[in-house]
Amino acid sequence: MAVKKDPISIYGGTGILGSYYRQLFPTLLVPREQLAPCSSEVLYLISTTDNYTYKEDPLVDIETNLVALMKRLDLCRAYGIKTFNFVSSHFVYDPSHVRPDETASCEPNGFYSITKRTAEKLVMEYCNTFGIDWRILRVGNVYGGPDSGSTKRNALHFLINKVRKNEPVQIHRQISRDFMHIFDVCGAIHTVCEHGHWNEIYNIGTGIETPLADCVQKAKEYLGSKSSIHLVDAPVDYPQALRFSLDCSKLNFLGFTPSISLEEGLQDLCSSQRLCTPDRTLTDKKLKQQLKH
Repeated sequence: MAVKKDPISIYGGTGILGSYYRQLFPTLLVPREQLAPCSSEVLYLISTTDNYTYKEDPLVDIETNLVALMKRLDLCRAYGIKTFNFVSSHFVYDPSHVRPDETASCEPNGFYSITKRTAEKLVMEYCNTFGIDWRILRVGNVYGGPDSGSTKRNALHFLINKVRKNEPVQIHRQISRDFMHIFDVCGAIHTVCEHGHWNEIYNIGTGIETPLADCVQKAKEYLGSKSSIHLVDAPVDYPQALRFSLDCSKLNFLGFTPSISLEEGLQDLCSSQRLCTPDRTLTDKKLKQQLKH
């Protein structure tokens, strides 16, 4: 007889990604101020979200991404957890990479990126020392969901909102990213947590590189906007990769493929926003069925 697994404990489950995930899959929400897990499997999402926080307070990234992590990880060990799934970011990769796989070098710029990479190494070292299985999930550019967007947290949402208001938009012409809808991000995370090998790193993305300017131009067409789009060169000292996508071969090998194309996701973001909340997303029979695989 198969042993029934407890739902996964989720730290950071009230953020945009965590909230969406919890409505798609069974979880045990760990309250914000609670350190101890609620089950033997953990999904960890607590994090800052951009590379600008340090300008206001240089300790925020360190306290949130490192100190808070280690306090909870230590309690997880004390409570005998089996697996610690840590959600990281594609920003940990060197700016020189165009399409990194999980073995690519990681020498990032920025407080957020550096602390996320440091957090990865702390998780691996701590778990290896105390016999806890771990997984690192490096997430690409997430779009969709209830976030209205700001230039710091979600540049694509921010630009689309400007286009919606018929405001002029300025975009670095060289920027391209691996955009993945939040529904598929959650599905990919779940796939790795359920079927991924222990003690390995997984890229979470589509593997497709799309220019940011093309996304905004599509949004302008969908919205019938009168915005003017101005393409400018990125500064010489731009801190991140200009062209970028993730090699997601390991994720695909687990049987995962995205359900929502970028075109479909952008069109929805500009019009009905049917896919922005899980309860509305799951009215689509195809997407609801996808969660069962």
